[in-house]
Amino acid sequence: MKILKYNILALIALLGICNSCELLEPENENIYDMEDIKSVMTFTEGFLMNAYRNLPTEHRNFSLSYASDDAVNNDPSSSIKTVISGGWTSSSNPFSEWNRNYESIFYINTFLENMDEIEWYWQNETTDSLFAVKLKGEAYALRAWNYFHLLQAHAGKGANGEMLGVPIVDRVLDATNSSDYQVPRSSFPDLVEFIITDCDRAINLLPTRWRDVDDEVIDQAMGARNANRINDIVARFIKAKTLLYAASPAFSDGTYSYQVAAEAAANVMVVNYGLQTVNASSNSLLDFYNNPLVASYQKQHREVLWYSSREAEGQRWEEENYPPSLYGRGLTNPTQDLVNAFPMADGSPTPLSKINSSDPYSGRDPRLEKYIFFDGSQFDQGDETVTINTRAGSQDAVGSTNNYATKTGYYLRKFMNTDNVDLDPTVNSPGMHYYTYVRYSDVLLMFAEAANEAVGPDGSIGGFSAREVMNALRERVGITSTAYVNGLDQAGMRELIRNERRIELCFEEQRFWDLRRWNLVDQMNQPVTGVQVSADGTTFTYFDVESRVFPEYMIYGPIPYDETLRYDIVQNEGWK
Repeated sequence: MKILKYNILALIALLGICNSCELLEPENENIYDMEDIKSVMTFTEGFLMNAYRNLPTEHRNFSLSYASDDAVNNDPSSSIKTVISGGWTSSSNPFSEWNRNYESIFYINTFLENMDEIEWYWQNETTDSLFAVKLKGEAYALRAWNYFHLLQAHAGKGANGEMLGVPIVDRVLDATNSSDYQVPRSSFPDLVEFIITDCDRAINLLPTRWRDVDDEVIDQAMGARNANRINDIVARFIKAKTLLYAASPAFSDGTYSYQVAAEAAANVMVVNYGLQTVNASSNSLLDFYNNPLVASYQKQHREVLWYSSREAEGQRWEEENYPPSLYGRGLTNPTQDLVNAFPMADGSPTPLSKINSSDPYSGRDPRLEKYIFFDGSQFDQGDETVTINTRAGSQDAVGSTNNYATKTGYYLRKFMNTDNVDLDPTVNSPGMHYYTYVRYSDVLLMFAEAANEAVGPDGSIGGFSAREVMNALRERVGITSTAYVNGLDQAGMRELIRNERRIELCFEEQRFWDLRRWNLVDQMNQPVTGVQVSADGTTFTYFDVESRVFPEYMIYGPIPYDETLRYDIVQNEGWK
């Protein structure tokens, strides 16, 4: 872990918070010590803000999807090409969370160790106390968030045969003491307990959602102005997700049960109105990727539980992912395997006869059209209707001479602001974007998975059952029948839930890790497929696009190689 000294950190915090260097007269050599920082409230809060700044803010690149069976990257220079061919190593790991998350944890620990000495709001003692409470709650929740992502990317069975977590650092390390930086990996249960403890601390301090209560004293600290900050419901989410991972096949040692994971997910559901807004009449809640209503929905959007601040005039996502005919680079190509996973409109699995027909896309789950551009896809842009053409001979087709043409026959539609972004140089119009960190659909799917494993499809946990939740989810997206779901036993429900996670959360950094926590090594190694469409649009020829090579030990990510050189930290089994 990096040794970051206070003077460097102070400069980072100041650069991030201050709009002008004229706010303070520079000290000798322009270096601020900790006492200088603590004398100005915004400087101390800057430590916490730097942890926020390490969060992602855009959907431009989908490395985890490229490395799963959901997508192919058509950039021949992409490092993912090496990874999927067996070249994932501890020294070349595009999925590492190590440096970024430990850097954020350092900022958070520094903040927690110094925040009690700060006067946060000198004008009002009550507001001052509320600031202290909410900032401490944010710090604990953010630390839990960072440790969960370290767990997801780096925990696993060590070379010593034990299930291990990652080094737990809950204080600022002494930069003058080298042994302070040789923290051993925790046990996996200890890491889970650490995350849960931080979540519980945050839950006790934070409001469920940030909203105004028409009391200036309270709203100054706890009001809607904090909309893009972490909150109580997110802390509950982190707790539920950590417990789900701990109960999953790749990590479970019997310490944590699916029952406990389901109870934690149900707890999130209760504070977000359960299934009241999960039905056909609330389908519009799913149109949130570029929807201005998310930010103005009284800060209480039922689907988007935490999101980044919005970028009002952007077009980078579309530049990376639109087809060449729309002046994009088409980097993200969904696979035929993902397309096949979308059921029919009545909720039943799509049969091979439909896939092999001359009309494979009609009568399908409405999400297929919303998430993926296929041959014949349409959308309105201004006064025009745009139609996607991937037939042989078009510039967007497989085999086109255009270097940005799809490798699979498909392009990404999810996250694209098709209503506003037009990359035509004669128009060049931008649109709104924001990055979603936590969705309610993920909570519902976590609950269904855990509840089904714990008590079967119809067992009740927290007043909900897996079957009830899955029917509600599917009704909301436009599935027209519950017959298929109602006929499933526990094993069938398991497969449905896993497929629903794949569909609903596609390109949201879930599938890669889901396959691993489920220990589905065979599926990790299946080649991915695509489709070629004939010039007349009547013949669909399916073919293998890329192989996937992931040895069994790659269900766990590695400890960074550089870290193993610094001290005797236990590497995960199989990695060097």
